[in-house]
Amino acid sequence: MTSLPAPAKGYLPHRPPMVCIDELLCASATQAQARVRLAPDHPLLHNGMLTEAGYVELAAQTAGAMKGYLEKELSLPVREGFLAAAQNFSFHGKALQGDVLRIAVALTARVAELSLLEASVLREDEDGGSRLLANGKLKIFVPEA
Repeated sequence: MTSLPAPAKGYLPHRPPMVCIDELLCASATQAQARVRLAPDHPLLHNGMLTEAGYVELAAQTAGAMKGYLEKELSLPVREGFLAAAQNFSFHGKALQGDVLRIAVALTARVAELSLLEASVLREDEDGGSRLLANGKLKIFVPEA
């Protein structure tokens, strides 16, 4: 079993500059967490602020890294997946350049090649706490090989 946390780029089919999460913190068949520090050159920042679409992309990449982790554990190649839908996303705060975000996804159902997940994006505070910035549902499509 691969030791986590580990750099997320090894579990995603994306290549820079579109690898938007820094590390995969933990992963299983049903849930995962990732972390990112919003560096000044982060591709999802606009005028120093994470865009609303950025929260969705961070969650989708965390789901992709979860899938990639499981595939690598089975010695399979990391397959491409596609964000099919984002639903009921609520935004509760703003993420700014320099913030450290923790992204969590949890699988709620799988139907053939479509996975349904709950997602949340939290800002990690210096005191060890966190604040929910966004949450919603994702539908991810991963075609069979």
